[in-house]
Amino acid sequence: MKITKGLLVSGIYSIVIFCIVSYISVMISLIKSAGHVSIKPVSNIGFPFKYYYQFWLNGSDAPNCGWQIKYLIYDILIIWVITTTVYFIVNRSIKDRNNI
Repeated sequence: MKITKGLLVSGIYSIVIFCIVSYISVMISLIKSAGHVSIKPVSNIGFPFKYYYQFWLNGSDAPNCGWQIKYLIYDILIIWVITTTVYFIVNRSIKDRNNI
């Protein structure tokens, strides 16, 4: 029962962290083009793998976009594994500290 609760809580944490990391990756890609008239703005999402990307074709006035679903799954799994590992390590160290 405790492992199920731990997986549920760490899953919720990983969803929040995934959203934060995705937001930061969008902001970084937009900030790179801020203040530069010659660079067209694009929003790329994903870290460490870019799973959504925008690109401009020559002579186009609107951006095109693409998805890499496998990179989305990789990003989700990486964040979930890291979050779950950290959650259980911190939880175990708190329990060990309270038992002393």
